[in-house]
Amino acid sequence: MCGLAGATGSAERQRVLAALHVLSHRGPDGEGCWFDPAGAVTLGVRRLITTDPGEVANQPLISPDGRFVLAFNGYIAGHRQRIASLRQDGFIVESDSDAALFLTVLGNALRDGGDPAKALADLSGQYAFALWDCVLRQLWLGRDPVGIKPLYFSEYGSGNVAFASEVAALRCIVPAMPDQNVFPQYLAHLFVPAPATGFVDIRQLRPGELICWQDGKIDSRMIRPAVRHRAAGDNTVADLRRAIRQSVADAMDADREVGTLLSGGVDSGAIAVMACDVARERGQKPPPGFVMQFDNAQMDETPRARQLTKHLGIELHIVAAPDRPEEILAHLNDGLRGFGSPFGNPSVVLMQALGSAVSRHVPICLAGDGGDELFGGYPRYRAAGMLRYWHHVPDVIRSLIAGRIADVLPRGMARFVRGGQGRSADAFDHWNDRCALVELGARLSVPADLPGDLCDRMMAFDRRVTLPGNQLAMSDRCGMAYGLEYRVPLLGHEVMAIADCVSPREQLRGGAKSLLRAAIAPMMPDGYLSAAKVGFNPPVSDWLAKLGGLLWGREARIIEMLFADLPIMDRTRQAYWRRATRHGAQDMALGLWALLVWRIWQTHVATDRRAEIKYAKGSVDGSIKAAVQAETLPEAAI
Repeated sequence: MCGLAGATGSAERQRVLAALHVLSHRGPDGEGCWFDPAGAVTLGVRRLITTDPGEVANQPLISPDGRFVLAFNGYIAGHRQRIASLRQDGFIVESDSDAALFLTVLGNALRDGGDPAKALADLSGQYAFALWDCVLRQLWLGRDPVGIKPLYFSEYGSGNVAFASEVAALRCIVPAMPDQNVFPQYLAHLFVPAPATGFVDIRQLRPGELICWQDGKIDSRMIRPAVRHRAAGDNTVADLRRAIRQSVADAMDADREVGTLLSGGVDSGAIAVMACDVARERGQKPPPGFVMQFDNAQMDETPRARQLTKHLGIELHIVAAPDRPEEILAHLNDGLRGFGSPFGNPSVVLMQALGSAVSRHVPICLAGDGGDELFGGYPRYRAAGMLRYWHHVPDVIRSLIAGRIADVLPRGMARFVRGGQGRSADAFDHWNDRCALVELGARLSVPADLPGDLCDRMMAFDRRVTLPGNQLAMSDRCGMAYGLEYRVPLLGHEVMAIADCVSPREQLRGGAKSLLRAAIAPMMPDGYLSAAKVGFNPPVSDWLAKLGGLLWGREARIIEMLFADLPIMDRTRQAYWRRATRHGAQDMALGLWALLVWRIWQTHVATDRRAEIKYAKGSVDGSIKAAVQAETLPEAAI
């Protein structure tokens, strides 16, 4: 993987170099920058070498005919076989890297006047890219259809455009103003859904979006994976097993050492067993495993990870979860710098700590992201399937249960009965909205064309919005913060096509992830798949109290800072804080955590604005130093 930055215009060279400096963590193995002789564009890359370490693979890449220049971040599944096939057909591919394959495929389509979105639709993998056409004077920017890799851009000046892999780097090229209007969406999702970012002047490409800039104008289209027509049948389980194994094999096809995450669950377990099988077939050492350990035995999945690694005969590295307030805050600050935008999932702290530890052993790591969304792993999917039966219960009884009785029910049941009072659309909003503070007007950002019944819509919503905006974004930022590339084999095109051929209702008929469980069952140790999944979630209530005290001291001051300028009465504010921290109300704790993160993000923005002012005055070196070194804690904590 790599970090990308660039801009059109004739005066942006130093700014792009400054952006590359900020992206050095994404590409610790080298830097390359290409300047158009006519001054029309600058393309820059910070490279993390995963394939073809030779100099010929250094980026940006230039096509053999000199027409195209490519800056590429990602990997393409089966790239060696595709390169060999192209060479047999007479095409010149100058290196054995994924980027060289990508340049050839996209360049051929543009040279022949074809549709570049269609040409890219058949490439499975994860990528973001910028390509300059020296003949037509066009800049192409794109992002993979699943939304695994990020790319941000900004239109500025007299029709120019700048882009970068991270917001902080883009702000070295184009200063930006914060967008307070994203607050309702941020609260509902715990992140800012694409194309918004938290800044008025910066957009993120949507998953699969491909844009073309020419003469100050932008055209947009979508890359959609090639449709594979297939029907579910007796061989679906075996087909899925083969597809996952091939996707894992493709992800392991690298010129660097590869590891694998182990969370104790089905998804990471499926990846680990396939990876060991592939490694042994190739005569390689099985990849090392990595798991996070918690002090609380009810949250700790280290015993299950030990069970699996013993069964597979692989080395296990145990990473301690952060617990001290200063440690939690440091990881949170680092995570927010990587996102640039507000990001309220507290698991980012765990992922930062994990990325730091894993990167000391391997530069590439396999992860199980996508399994819940593809194979029906979340409880709210089962809730959607049960809703029609719940509606057979008389209204008066449902209302009674959703009232005070819900207060003593387990969290999952309480959310179900409260969300299931009215129409399916109301249930959708209630079960997907992460904000328990009703006064704040949290608002989901939902695509207008979600298909099917409630369960179908829930899974489609997660695949299109929550997965790329939350889990995949975390994996990218928290891995690349340390030059670590996470690869997600469950999101390979063929795996996704097989999952799509089985309806959500059918997926859930045998319990959560029944299809995936059936596919991997013969390879797993006894009892592994029957154990309950704990989930990769931190003790939010405990963390909220710890960070509140660290940042602002006394409880009264914490409440004042959290709720400042918000339309919530003082008595209610105190009740919310106590519910979250003293009574362990998880949904309330998550909502207050989101507020805490919003306040910290605002201090980051204020600090970065001061750096931008220095930059605008010509202090390039000073702005870089400020962006990299500044500690952006709320004033009361400094």
